[in-house]
Amino acid sequence: MKQVISQHDVQPDQAGPFIIARALPNAATRFVGPIMLLDHLPPRDIAPGELRDPDGSFAHPHRGIATFTYVLEGALTHADSTGGHGTVNAGGVQWMKAGNGIVHDEMIATDLRTNGGTLHSFQFWVNLPAKHKAEPAQYLPVRAEDLPVAALPGGRGHLKVLLGSYNGSTAPIPIFSSEFIWHVRIEPTGSATVALPKGLPVAGFLPVQGAVVSGTEIAAHRSFMLADEGTEIDLVNSSAEPLDVLLFGGRPIGEPVAVRGPFVMNTEAELTDAFREFRAGTYGQINYPAAAG
Repeated sequence: MKQVISQHDVQPDQAGPFIIARALPNAATRFVGPIMLLDHLPPRDIAPGELRDPDGSFAHPHRGIATFTYVLEGALTHADSTGGHGTVNAGGVQWMKAGNGIVHDEMIATDLRTNGGTLHSFQFWVNLPAKHKAEPAQYLPVRAEDLPVAALPGGRGHLKVLLGSYNGSTAPIPIFSSEFIWHVRIEPTGSATVALPKGLPVAGFLPVQGAVVSGTEIAAHRSFMLADEGTEIDLVNSSAEPLDVLLFGGRPIGEPVAVRGPFVMNTEAELTDAFREFRAGTYGQINYPAAAG
């Protein structure tokens, strides 16, 4: 059984008009395999007409990583400089390989802004191996119904494969370093055992409520790192509400990492080139569709 070796509170940050919670990196962990960032937008009630229409001011570049957004409630709309465009509704995900450079904009979907509702989402950054940093950018939205769900032993929980594979079920999104992201849901007062990939770093996050993970009590809004030994964990939900747990990890890439703002490269010289090419307009511009947002 894998044991919890550390746990950490989230740190607040700002993303546009929203306060978010940064679960990774933290004081003890910079990377979990290739995964280098996890931001949580806690459930936020949006009144009809509260938010202004998108004006492009949130558009920003990326290079050298893949971004991965999971919408648990509400809806987000994406547009980018390669022509990628899509709206992801509750339960769906969107993956964007920034590759050799892209500009993108993530917007609150029109229906949510107009009629109000709740938005609850997560965003991961996944570092790319050097050869994939040099590839063209790519965007892929995936609907909730196209993501596999596996029942967990005992019948009191299930696991949704957001990225990577679990027990033979695979999400329809490219991976480059055995990375995986799973959403586990445990019924009220239930428990379940989750099998984990052997030999890969694994971490987790409790976004809404606490749980007992392999015998260790962990409070809500905390991330946790698991030990190398063992190939499974027990999750216990002692509350009267369903428990949500994100589990994620992958194989360390084993290359130098240089980070500056939204760019993740292998050397400082590559970062300098990335900024120079962005300022020169190499990443292109977003042509917003008429119905964007």
